[in-house]
Amino acid sequence: MRYRWDDFSLDRDGALLTRQGQQVDVSRKVLDCISHLVEQRERVVSYDELIRKIWGHDNVTNHQLTQIVVAARRAIGDDGQAQRIIRTLSGLGYRWVGPVTQLAKTEPLPQTSSAEDVPSMSLSAVAASTSEAPQPEPCIEPVAATSEGRISARPRTGRRLVASVSMLSLVAVAAVYWFLTDSGPTPPAQAVAAPPSAPLAVAERRDPIASLRTALWKGQFETVSKGLATMSPQLAESPDAKLLEINLDIERGQFTRAAARLALQHKRAADAGDPVWRAKALTVQAYLNGASGKVGAEVLAPGASAVELLESLGRDAPQRALGEALGARGYGFMKLQRFESASRDLSLSRDILLKAGDERGASTVADTMARVDMRMGRFEGALVLMNEIAAFSRLSEGPVTEIYARNAATKIQVELLRWDDALKSSDRSIDLLRTVPDSERRTRVLQLRALALTGKGRLREASGLIEEIDALQDERYSTIVAAAHYIATGRHQKALAAASEAYGFEAYAANDTLNLESKEGALLLWLIAAQEIAKERGTMPALSPAQIETLSDAESDIGRIARGRWRLSQGRSAEAEAEFRRAFAEARAMGHLSRMLAAAEPLVESLLLRGDAESAQLAVAELWGYAPERLAQDFRANLLALSVARAVGDAAAEAEAYRNAMATAGEREIPESRSAP
Repeated sequence: MRYRWDDFSLDRDGALLTRQGQQVDVSRKVLDCISHLVEQRERVVSYDELIRKIWGHDNVTNHQLTQIVVAARRAIGDDGQAQRIIRTLSGLGYRWVGPVTQLAKTEPLPQTSSAEDVPSMSLSAVAASTSEAPQPEPCIEPVAATSEGRISARPRTGRRLVASVSMLSLVAVAAVYWFLTDSGPTPPAQAVAAPPSAPLAVAERRDPIASLRTALWKGQFETVSKGLATMSPQLAESPDAKLLEINLDIERGQFTRAAARLALQHKRAADAGDPVWRAKALTVQAYLNGASGKVGAEVLAPGASAVELLESLGRDAPQRALGEALGARGYGFMKLQRFESASRDLSLSRDILLKAGDERGASTVADTMARVDMRMGRFEGALVLMNEIAAFSRLSEGPVTEIYARNAATKIQVELLRWDDALKSSDRSIDLLRTVPDSERRTRVLQLRALALTGKGRLREASGLIEEIDALQDERYSTIVAAAHYIATGRHQKALAAASEAYGFEAYAANDTLNLESKEGALLLWLIAAQEIAKERGTMPALSPAQIETLSDAESDIGRIARGRWRLSQGRSAEAEAEFRRAFAEARAMGHLSRMLAAAEPLVESLLLRGDAESAQLAVAELWGYAPERLAQDFRANLLALSVARAVGDAAAEAEAYRNAMATAGEREIPESRSAP
């Protein structure tokens, strides 16, 4: 039998799965899984039936089946969150819900083609060929966006902004894939050269500042310093050279010196009456304000002024300067959480920079676009963008931008409880720090690495990183990660202190809210630590008036979970459970898996304390029904399932949950009250 859906074709008899004419490399078990679900698409296929069909016997765990289903979803462009094609029906099995066309025996399948058959594409052709078709669930290793690893233009529509990979680029990706992974063989030299686009290369040959700007993008800070010091006095005093010097200060985290130099540029530009110079200085001001932790309004104001100045020039406005100014204004909108406005500006900025031949500038804008997607719960679109950026940056030897992409990807993976992927991403970030050892992003890389290690249960390594972060004394970041780590290691008094310090952090208005990075997130960690202390000592630490005010005013899902824990400590279980259920629903709507778990944990605990094991079981089933394959890899989720299985007396479920908890514990211990007999 032969079938077709989206741009996939399946030849069941020939054991062949193709996408756009290219064979999809999958194992026989994955192919059998896809084939059986397609053939039985009119009904739900039970777990046991699918196991027997794939393995031919019953001696297989549900976890093994889950791994095959995960691989099948990835192969056909689906994932456990969207479930657009393969849907999980909790407690029942799986069902194929995507549209399928069954082909007649005489109808030919699309012919496979090779990369050599595909003509090379210009950047404009790539931009024109992008679409909003659903993409495969991205892995953490970078996937080239085009045959040259370039960043493709992102379509600007009124619908959801999701980065897409062009049809032809998917064919060409095989030429560079092994280079992009850490373990594969090296491809032919022409596959990895990835020269800059022609306009940029010509500009670099003619303009020494352009070549230094490229060196800065690559993190070659000493090269930039020496280049600025040795250029002619006349060129060294030019606005572009001075602004480049300030950008170097920003990259090195020398914000005070950058601010002093930039103030002088503002004055000189105003004295000269040069609107382009003034706009460029304002653009740099926006990024300086953002990098130094200022609030969103102080980021937006200079970016908006830069755009206004350049738009007043009409057609005489330099396009690259306009693209950069729009990117700065979009960055400011993001900081103020005005995400639709940010998406509009950033998409336009990226288009302008690509047309101007500045792919490197476009990659920086794409990074900010992905961060907007993250804040709006568009995690898969953000991951696609991050893969594009990582691919382009690695091929173009741009470690600074790649660190940005890797950090953002790590944050997404942590939010989705994909601990193995988060570790792979942070591994690469650590490697990149060796290339740019004085990067001002070192603290963030180490924080995210510590967070991923903690989630995976590698606590000793994480503790060492926390100590290293403390020694850096970088005031741009809060102690949120330290508080979360101390809770995981049972050092609740230290967690309370770190959470208190994080609660007082002043730069959250210019920060994002992933991974609990907010005042309400800090307060949630404070309450978790305080409640654990209360269990040990019988008395819970008192909240300050400011903390109580924050809890009373909280509107976010994280704030509701914190308020629910506060109500629970007061013995107001009904109000607490209502807060947890609402927070769970809000987190589910946004795809925040880690927050769903954060809401489910105290809800289940409260229900079990009241003796309502049946409702607790339903709550766990609702959580696990959302993303079972991811939750099976999370220690806390397995402990939750274990506690409920013990409460309802389900010996089989208890045994499986205990095995899963042991498999994901790492250096953590299963609490005695939850362990298997």
